[in-house]
Amino acid sequence: MRPKLIISIIVFTAICLAAHDARAQTQKPSPQPTPDDVLRTNTELVQTDVMVFDKAGKFVPGLTRDQFELLIDGQSQPISSFEQVRAGTSKEVRLLSADKNSVKAAAETPVNENRGRTIVFFIDDLHLAPDSLERTRKTLANFIDTEMNENDRVAVASTSGDIGFLQQFTENKLVLRAAAARLTHHAYNVRELADSHTPMTENMALSIERKDDPGVLEFYIDRCLLDALPLKVTRQGCEVQVKDRARAILLQAASVILNTYASLESLMRTAALLPGRKLVFFISDGFLLDTGPRNADPRDKLRQITDEAVRAGAVIYTIDARGLFSGQLDATNNVPFDPKARIESTALREGTIAQDVLNALAGDTGGRALRNQNYFDRWVSKILDETSEYYLLAWRPNNQQETQATFKNISVRVTGHPEYTVRLPRGFINHTPTAATATDEVQVPTRVHRDLQQALTVINPKQELPTALSAVFLDTPDNGIVVTASVQVSNETLSYAETRGKQTAAVDVVGVIVNDHGKPVGSFQTELNVKPLGDNGATENSSSIYNARVKLGPGLYQVRVATRDVHSGRVGSAQQWIEIPDLHLRRLTLSSLLLGLQSVSEAKGAAAPQVQFSVDHHFARSGSLGFMAFVYNATQRNGAITFQARLLKGGQPLRATPWQKIGGGDSTDPTRIICNGGMRLNDLPAGQYTFELTITDGANNTSVTERTRIILE
Repeated sequence: MRPKLIISIIVFTAICLAAHDARAQTQKPSPQPTPDDVLRTNTELVQTDVMVFDKAGKFVPGLTRDQFELLIDGQSQPISSFEQVRAGTSKEVRLLSADKNSVKAAAETPVNENRGRTIVFFIDDLHLAPDSLERTRKTLANFIDTEMNENDRVAVASTSGDIGFLQQFTENKLVLRAAAARLTHHAYNVRELADSHTPMTENMALSIERKDDPGVLEFYIDRCLLDALPLKVTRQGCEVQVKDRARAILLQAASVILNTYASLESLMRTAALLPGRKLVFFISDGFLLDTGPRNADPRDKLRQITDEAVRAGAVIYTIDARGLFSGQLDATNNVPFDPKARIESTALREGTIAQDVLNALAGDTGGRALRNQNYFDRWVSKILDETSEYYLLAWRPNNQQETQATFKNISVRVTGHPEYTVRLPRGFINHTPTAATATDEVQVPTRVHRDLQQALTVINPKQELPTALSAVFLDTPDNGIVVTASVQVSNETLSYAETRGKQTAAVDVVGVIVNDHGKPVGSFQTELNVKPLGDNGATENSSSIYNARVKLGPGLYQVRVATRDVHSGRVGSAQQWIEIPDLHLRRLTLSSLLLGLQSVSEAKGAAAPQVQFSVDHHFARSGSLGFMAFVYNATQRNGAITFQARLLKGGQPLRATPWQKIGGGDSTDPTRIICNGGMRLNDLPAGQYTFELTITDGANNTSVTERTRIILE
């Protein structure tokens, strides 16, 4: 597009954009797989994943079905199906979905050759010391900045719930950084029935409650007598105080532990809504596996969590955030000192007893536990690498197994190779799982169809009606920063009915914009009336687009939209995060990227042709990619501003334009410098790419980069 043409269009319409247009672009529907349990007992086949490692700890590829021996409760079981799978691929989604037809097209198209990994960082911030929390923050920052791939879906969750609305699966690194920034230290101070200068750990309290080490009780009674000398408390009175103190500690410990379990179980049910395998990193200082005979046994709850994890296809890897530690008296474990060594044996178990639950969570789901090490970042990277390949085994349970609602133990051996290490979930509860219906807490417009309301709040967007969303921001002269949310539906997928002698379709569109706390800051809704293909030349308009504009201030926002075919009732939805910068900080800033700009038919009552940017970012491989953006807060010197556009695949650059100069001296609005250009695609292979635009201000030696995904067809 020529510069003069761009300027003339922008002056009148590009900032405002069209209110409602249809454009000529073929939209190919891309059905999404229906998520299902990795381990299923309601489809005749039961599936589980298995990893095999040699003595060097490397995955062993190329094994065959007849090399595996599967045992259920110690009884040999025939393997019905067997596959070697690479995590994050469309093949994995196809194998783990009950509805094979719904994912066939998506699995075979090169656009979906790599769906990325699904990764969860569950931060047990109710059991984290300040230094442990700092190590956790560094681990998260390193993963987001250096380890996260472009197609990964990642969630940062916590026991306390401090992360709030940002506790979502997302591919957006800005959202993950904001989620990690909300992690705070929660002081874990036990409310005791008697003041004492002698600390009592949960393990010490458990020993007193169980009466398994009389020396511990004697130590605390003696310390109580010393503290109470002026009050002349009897030994019997001190014994009552010590036992009550231990009981109070265990009661609070049990309450916090149950809260931790509830949060983790809820997360596993949410993860079950997403297709494919999930890696869960559980980061904690550890806690008691058992809180004594007078509290509820947490082992049953732990078994339920393990079962939920297995059904969600989640493998849990635990990290003891304390790193290297000692059981001796220091500032971190708060273990008292006894010159008579009465509590020595119990004190030495302080470190390991808190690791029992971490070992159980990891071992029961097929993962591993990191203990007594400080190399968190390297270990996360190692786990991501070693879990990239696995075997998927399936078997048919017999009638007795189907009717018995008990815990089934699973074991697998590789025949002829005793040196191999086999890791897999240790079992599952044989019952029909409750269907997960997790939704985000988003306030939505009340005067819309209930199907649209539900579609706006679901964890995984609905794809019954293929719906594309593109949210961009521009700084406008009259209204400041305006976000334009463009919603696109394919006319080819709509149902048509006769209305007043004409075949028409109708689509309800509703959207809500929420801030990073989930509070609504804007909404919109409309009904699109669509003519059938071939009616009055409408064959050129194979997609319908609705543009909604909302004025917003600086911050992080999420745009959620839902569409509903009025005649068929099919529903679609989409979500996108967008960050609005604070331009008053006078930093070099880029607007959102506008790709594939083209003129469309004149809107009724408009004084000039309207323009529309690409919503779904689908482009023909034989054409070129036109792009445009606005540069804000740049130095006003000719030749000082340069730009380069690149096309990347898997983080590696494949194509780049030469660095080119742009100047604000001849711009009609020097505060909003237009950067535009084009890139020949030259028949690149079909698939997903990342388009990147970098602006450099040579006068201030600053630069800024914006990226977005595109699909070449």
